[in-house]
Amino acid sequence: MSARAVLQGVELPRRLTALLEGESLLNDATGLVLFRFAVAATLSGVFSASDAAQSFAILAIGGVLAGLAVGAAWVFIVRRLNSEMLILVTTMLMSWAAYILGEAIHVSGVIAVVTAGLMLGWYQHVVFPATVRLRGNAFWQIMVFVLEALVFILIGFSLRGVLERVGGIEAVTTTFAGPIVAIVLAVIVARFVWIFASDALLSGLRAAGLKQARPLGVRQATVLGWAGMRGVVTLAVALTLPAQMPGRDFMLLTAFAVIFATVVLQGTSLGRVIALVKPVDKEPPAKLDLPATEAAITRARHAEVERRAYGPDGTLEHPVLLEQSQRRLNAVEKYAQDSDRAMVRFREHFDLQRHAIAAARAELIQVHRAGLIEDETLHNLERDLDVEEMGLILQSQD
Repeated sequence: MSARAVLQGVELPRRLTALLEGESLLNDATGLVLFRFAVAATLSGVFSASDAAQSFAILAIGGVLAGLAVGAAWVFIVRRLNSEMLILVTTMLMSWAAYILGEAIHVSGVIAVVTAGLMLGWYQHVVFPATVRLRGNAFWQIMVFVLEALVFILIGFSLRGVLERVGGIEAVTTTFAGPIVAIVLAVIVARFVWIFASDALLSGLRAAGLKQARPLGVRQATVLGWAGMRGVVTLAVALTLPAQMPGRDFMLLTAFAVIFATVVLQGTSLGRVIALVKPVDKEPPAKLDLPATEAAITRARHAEVERRAYGPDGTLEHPVLLEQSQRRLNAVEKYAQDSDRAMVRFREHFDLQRHAIAAARAELIQVHRAGLIEDETLHNLERDLDVEEMGLILQSQD
């Protein structure tokens, strides 16, 4: 969560950005599975590495298969739904269905949820109408915010009881401070050791002739190592510790300290680390950049308009629409040739349109306040203006 917020204001190599934004999916899923083994081993006093590895493989593979099954069923159902609200509801129910199925067949429900979520992300571009995508983004932003806030509230309630049981703040600072600091440092150092060791292995495989091995390099590995903030999942896991777990209160205190230290220390300084290290993008650039891609889809759009603008007898039936499409294509072609220069004109164009929409909205409110139009007319025209303004905002952010 903190890494994503910092990444919005900096430029990073594309592969490093993908790793930072996407690593938490499988990291959290596999971490929760391993956490289950650790709790069971602690409470039972019995642990077998071979049995644990076998069980982990079954849980992980089974979770992936369960997630694929739920994801396939979701795609099948969504293609046949006509209600936007029902489609949004199915996106939420899909995660519950994947988790319940995974747990019911005794595999990893968390990995099942992650797999189903990946299928949703892949297929949403072809099964969702445009309105569902826009509303779905807003819906999930609110849901994630509310759920994360609830987890922090729960840890706050739990922390108060923990402090009372261990003897208050003084006992924490005198008795537990040393071990907690050591664990926080171990968490940070362990991430660097793992990342640099993995990168060294990739470098060795690359030197041995394996072209598929792509090491990050010291600069990118440093940024990836420092971006190891812990958040909601750590809190949620700490809260699930059974009451009979030895040292449960110490674990809760440590979890809170790890989250606080990594978010405050690493989260607030990640931007400076990126600026200091200056990671270099070693990946070959994509064949098409944003301006070229926009020009390509605009040509396809114009070709379709041009094809349908004429009637069966060859008569031009939509001259205004064809002219508008041609002007748009010309503007986008200029943008693709010199995006920096064209963007200045586009910004002026967007600003002018937004001022015009603001004037139209002010006039609409004025005539409504004067009692000249009905509420229904106000809502319908206001919706049209909002949609038009949202389109301008999204275009100006490209």
